[in-house]
Amino acid sequence: MYNNTSAISLSHPDFNGRDARALFDFTPETEYEIGLKAGQSIWVQYRQCPGWLIADVQDETGLVPESYVEFI
Repeated sequence: MYNNTSAISLSHPDFNGRDARALFDFTPETEYEIGLKAGQSIWVQYRQCPGWLIADVQDETGLVPESYVEFI
């Protein structure tokens, strides 16, 4: 069975991404952020800095707030 969890830290260079789900809607405030809709599936690439993740949302890649995301 495929286990989609990682024991590697999100900011570690060997972290290779993980599936996640948006917990809340998020409206971007800068050109580097991307919007989320609650329940939306996303792919987290890595942690950019404390509190912010780089994620793929549909056909866009950008910053999303870590507190708005749960890993699945």
